[in-house]
Amino acid sequence: MTALTDPISGLSYGWALGEDNWNTGMDANLVKIGAMLHINVLDFVASPSITTNGTRYIVTTGSGAFAGQNNKLAARVAGAWVFYTLPEGCVVYDEDTNAHYQFEGGAYSLLVDLSAYLTASTAASTYGTITQAKTEYLVLAASDETTALTTGTSKITFRMPYAFTLTSVRASLSTAQASGSILTVDINDSGTSILSTKLTIDNTEKTSTTAATAPVISDTALADDAEITIDIDQVGDGTAMGLKITLIGTRA
Repeated sequence: MTALTDPISGLSYGWALGEDNWNTGMDANLVKIGAMLHINVLDFVASPSITTNGTRYIVTTGSGAFAGQNNKLAARVAGAWVFYTLPEGCVVYDEDTNAHYQFEGGAYSLLVDLSAYLTASTAASTYGTITQAKTEYLVLAASDETTALTTGTSKITFRMPYAFTLTSVRASLSTAQASGSILTVDINDSGTSILSTKLTIDNTEKTSTTAATAPVISDTALADDAEITIDIDQVGDGTAMGLKITLIGTRA
Protein backbone atom coordinates (compact mmCIF):
# COMPACT_ATOMS: atom_id res chain seq x y z
CA MET A 1 0.00 0.00 0.00
CA THR A 2 1.07 3.61 -0.47
CA ALA A 3 2.73 4.98 2.63
CA LEU A 4 1.03 7.73 4.61
CA THR A 5 2.68 11.06 5.44
CA ASP A 6 2.82 12.33 8.99
CA PRO A 7 1.31 15.85 8.89
CA ILE A 8 3.69 17.21 11.53
CA SER A 9 7.11 15.81 10.62
CA GLY A 10 6.51 14.98 6.95
CA LEU A 11 7.91 11.48 7.55
CA SER A 12 6.44 8.45 5.80
CA TYR A 13 4.74 5.61 7.67
CA GLY A 14 1.99 3.03 7.38
CA TRP A 15 3.53 0.42 5.09
CA ALA A 16 1.80 -2.95 5.06
CA LEU A 17 3.51 -5.78 6.93
CA GLY A 18 6.09 -7.36 4.65
CA GLU A 19 5.62 -4.78 1.90
CA ASP A 20 8.39 -4.59 -0.67
CA ASN A 21 10.50 -1.48 -1.23
CA TRP A 22 9.54 0.11 2.09
CA ASN A 23 13.24 0.67 2.71
CA THR A 24 13.32 3.53 0.20
CA GLY A 25 10.84 5.51 2.24
CA MET A 26 12.51 4.55 5.50
CA ASP A 27 15.90 5.67 4.17
CA ALA A 28 14.37 9.04 3.29
CA ASN A 29 12.93 9.24 6.81
CA LEU A 30 16.30 8.59 8.41
CA VAL A 31 18.08 11.10 6.17
CA LYS A 32 15.52 13.77 7.06
CA ILE A 33 15.75 13.01 10.77
CA GLY A 34 19.55 13.24 10.60
CA ALA A 35 19.45 16.52 8.67
CA MET A 36 16.98 18.19 11.04
CA LEU A 37 18.39 16.91 14.32
CA HIS A 38 19.97 19.71 16.38
CA ILE A 39 20.19 22.06 13.43
CA ASN A 40 23.54 23.82 13.42
CA VAL A 41 24.58 25.17 10.04
CA LEU A 42 27.90 26.44 8.74
CA ASP A 43 26.36 29.65 7.47
CA PHE A 44 23.49 31.37 5.69
CA VAL A 45 24.55 31.32 2.01
CA ALA A 46 23.25 31.61 -1.56
CA SER A 47 25.42 28.72 -2.77
CA PRO A 48 27.70 26.22 -1.02
CA SER A 49 31.46 26.58 -0.63
CA ILE A 50 31.90 23.25 1.18
CA THR A 51 30.42 20.00 -0.13
CA THR A 52 31.61 17.53 2.48
CA ASN A 53 28.94 15.03 3.53
CA GLY A 54 27.23 16.19 6.69
CA THR A 55 27.55 19.88 5.79
CA ARG A 56 24.44 21.96 6.40
CA TYR A 57 23.50 25.47 5.28
CA ILE A 58 20.49 27.73 5.35
CA VAL A 59 19.81 28.94 1.81
CA THR A 60 19.34 32.70 1.40
CA THR A 61 18.58 33.69 -2.22
CA GLY A 62 19.64 30.44 -3.79
CA SER A 63 21.89 30.18 -6.82
CA GLY A 64 23.86 27.42 -8.51
CA ALA A 65 23.30 24.17 -6.61
CA PHE A 66 20.89 26.02 -4.32
CA ALA A 67 18.80 27.71 -7.00
CA GLY A 68 15.09 27.75 -6.15
CA GLN A 69 15.66 26.61 -2.54
CA ASN A 70 15.31 29.95 -0.73
CA ASN A 71 15.04 29.76 3.09
CA LYS A 72 15.38 25.97 3.09
CA LEU A 73 17.76 23.81 5.07
CA ALA A 74 20.35 22.28 2.74
CA ALA A 75 22.11 19.11 3.87
CA ARG A 76 24.85 17.21 2.05
CA VAL A 77 24.11 13.47 2.16
CA ALA A 78 25.79 10.73 0.10
CA GLY A 79 27.36 13.25 -2.27
CA ALA A 80 24.15 15.14 -3.04
CA TRP A 81 22.22 18.08 -1.61
CA VAL A 82 18.82 17.49 -0.05
CA PHE A 83 16.53 20.37 0.96
CA TYR A 84 13.90 20.70 3.66
CA THR A 85 11.45 23.44 4.54
CA LEU A 86 11.70 24.08 8.25
CA PRO A 87 8.55 24.42 10.36
CA GLU A 88 7.50 27.78 11.77
CA GLY A 89 9.31 28.56 15.01
CA CYS A 90 12.24 26.25 14.29
CA VAL A 91 15.52 27.43 15.82
CA VAL A 92 18.79 27.21 13.91
CA TYR A 93 22.30 27.74 15.27
CA ASP A 94 24.66 29.52 12.88
CA GLU A 95 28.28 28.53 13.46
CA ASP A 96 29.52 31.52 11.46
CA THR A 97 27.94 34.13 13.76
CA ASN A 98 27.67 31.96 16.90
CA ALA A 99 24.03 32.96 17.19
CA HIS A 100 20.59 31.35 17.18
CA TYR A 101 18.00 32.28 14.58
CA GLN A 102 14.28 31.50 14.49
CA PHE A 103 12.38 30.72 11.29
CA GLU A 104 9.16 32.71 11.41
CA GLY A 105 6.97 34.14 8.67
CA GLY A 106 9.21 32.88 5.91
CA ALA A 107 12.36 34.54 7.28
CA TYR A 108 15.06 34.03 9.90
CA SER A 109 15.45 36.50 12.74
CA LEU A 110 18.04 36.68 15.49
CA LEU A 111 16.46 34.86 18.43
CA VAL A 112 18.20 36.87 21.18
CA ASP A 113 20.03 40.04 20.25
CA LEU A 114 22.68 40.67 22.91
CA SER A 115 24.50 43.33 20.93
CA ALA A 116 23.11 46.11 23.12
CA TYR A 117 24.27 44.43 26.33
CA LEU A 118 27.48 45.48 28.02
CA THR A 119 30.58 43.51 27.07
CA ALA A 120 34.25 44.04 27.78
CA SER A 121 34.68 45.58 24.33
CA THR A 122 31.67 47.91 24.49
CA ALA A 123 32.42 48.93 28.06
CA ALA A 124 35.49 50.89 26.97
CA SER A 125 33.39 53.25 24.87
CA THR A 126 30.43 53.49 27.23
CA TYR A 127 31.80 53.27 30.75
CA GLY A 128 35.56 52.82 30.48
CA THR A 129 35.59 49.45 32.26
CA ILE A 130 33.17 46.79 33.44
CA THR A 131 34.05 47.72 37.04
CA GLN A 132 33.15 51.33 36.37
CA ALA A 133 29.84 50.20 34.89
CA LYS A 134 29.01 48.53 38.21
CA THR A 135 30.08 51.48 40.34
CA GLU A 136 27.45 52.85 42.72
CA TYR A 137 27.20 56.28 44.31
CA LEU A 138 25.56 56.73 47.71
CA VAL A 139 24.85 60.44 48.23
CA LEU A 140 23.96 61.55 51.75
CA ALA A 141 22.85 64.92 53.10
CA ALA A 142 24.69 65.75 56.33
CA SER A 143 22.84 69.03 56.94
CA ASP A 144 20.03 71.19 55.61
CA GLU A 145 20.60 73.84 52.94
CA THR A 146 20.24 77.01 54.98
CA THR A 147 21.84 76.41 58.39
CA ALA A 148 25.52 77.22 58.86
CA LEU A 149 27.61 74.13 59.56
CA THR A 150 29.07 73.59 63.01
CA THR A 151 31.51 71.05 64.33
CA GLY A 152 30.25 67.90 65.98
CA THR A 153 30.06 64.12 65.82
CA SER A 154 27.35 61.99 64.23
CA LYS A 155 25.83 64.80 62.20
CA ILE A 156 23.98 61.99 60.44
CA THR A 157 23.78 58.29 61.18
CA PHE A 158 22.69 55.62 58.70
CA ARG A 159 23.20 51.93 58.06
CA MET A 160 24.69 50.40 54.94
CA PRO A 161 21.96 48.78 52.79
CA TYR A 162 24.41 46.07 51.63
CA ALA A 163 28.08 45.15 51.84
CA PHE A 164 30.11 47.72 49.94
CA THR A 165 33.71 48.05 48.75
CA LEU A 166 34.62 51.70 49.00
CA THR A 167 36.88 53.14 46.29
CA SER A 168 36.43 56.88 46.75
CA VAL A 169 34.70 59.50 48.92
CA ARG A 170 33.64 63.08 48.26
CA ALA A 171 32.18 66.00 50.15
CA SER A 172 30.36 69.01 48.72
CA LEU A 173 28.63 72.20 49.87
CA SER A 174 25.73 74.21 48.54
CA THR A 175 27.36 77.35 49.95
CA ALA A 176 31.15 77.63 50.28
CA GLN A 177 32.81 79.22 53.27
CA ALA A 178 34.87 82.32 52.54
CA SER A 179 37.71 82.03 55.02
CA GLY A 180 39.02 80.54 58.23
CA SER A 181 40.08 77.00 59.04
CA ILE A 182 39.67 74.45 56.26
CA LEU A 183 36.35 72.58 56.50
CA THR A 184 37.18 69.01 57.55
CA VAL A 185 34.85 65.99 57.53
CA ASP A 186 35.30 62.45 58.84
CA ILE A 187 33.42 59.23 58.04
CA ASN A 188 33.13 56.49 60.67
CA ASP A 189 32.26 52.81 60.47
CA SER A 190 30.83 51.67 63.81
CA GLY A 191 32.56 54.57 65.54
CA THR A 192 35.97 54.15 63.89
CA SER A 193 37.21 56.47 61.16
CA ILE A 194 37.62 54.93 57.72
CA LEU A 195 39.89 57.79 56.60
CA SER A 196 43.57 58.12 57.43
CA THR A 197 43.50 61.51 55.70
CA LYS A 198 40.13 63.20 56.17
CA LEU A 199 37.91 64.94 53.65
CA THR A 200 38.54 68.66 53.26
CA ILE A 201 36.95 71.45 51.24
CA ASP A 202 39.17 74.44 50.64
CA ASN A 203 37.88 77.95 51.29
CA THR A 204 35.73 79.44 48.48
CA GLU A 205 35.34 75.92 47.03
CA LYS A 206 32.22 73.77 47.08
CA THR A 207 33.76 70.35 46.54
CA SER A 208 36.48 68.16 48.00
CA THR A 209 37.51 67.09 44.50
CA THR A 210 39.50 70.33 44.18
CA ALA A 211 41.03 70.20 47.67
CA ALA A 212 44.76 70.70 48.05
CA THR A 213 44.87 67.52 50.16
CA ALA A 214 43.01 64.46 48.88
CA PRO A 215 41.35 62.05 51.31
CA VAL A 216 42.90 58.65 51.95
CA ILE A 217 40.67 55.65 52.72
CA SER A 218 42.03 53.30 55.38
CA ASP A 219 39.03 50.94 55.56
CA THR A 220 37.45 50.06 52.21
CA ALA A 221 35.21 47.20 53.40
CA LEU A 222 31.84 48.37 54.69
CA ALA A 223 29.74 45.47 55.95
CA ASP A 224 26.04 45.03 55.30
CA ASP A 225 24.09 46.98 57.95
CA ALA A 226 27.24 48.68 59.26
CA GLU A 227 26.49 51.90 61.16
CA ILE A 228 28.02 54.87 59.37
CA THR A 229 28.31 58.31 60.98
CA ILE A 230 29.50 61.63 59.59
CA ASP A 231 31.50 64.05 61.77
CA ILE A 232 32.37 67.66 61.05
CA ASP A 233 35.77 68.08 62.70
CA GLN A 234 36.51 71.65 61.68
CA VAL A 235 34.77 74.66 60.14
CA GLY A 236 35.97 78.11 59.12
CA ASP A 237 34.12 81.43 59.23
CA GLY A 238 30.70 79.86 59.79
CA THR A 239 29.28 80.51 56.32
CA ALA A 240 29.43 76.96 54.88
CA MET A 241 26.05 75.32 54.34
CA GLY A 242 24.50 72.29 52.67
CA LEU A 243 26.98 69.47 53.31
CA LYS A 244 26.65 66.26 51.29
CA ILE A 245 28.81 63.15 51.43
CA THR A 246 29.23 60.72 48.52
CA LEU A 247 30.41 57.14 48.97
CA ILE A 248 31.66 55.61 45.72
CA GLY A 249 32.30 51.91 45.19
CA THR A 250 30.81 48.56 44.27
CA ARG A 251 28.62 46.02 46.01
CA ALA A 252 30.79 43.45 47.72
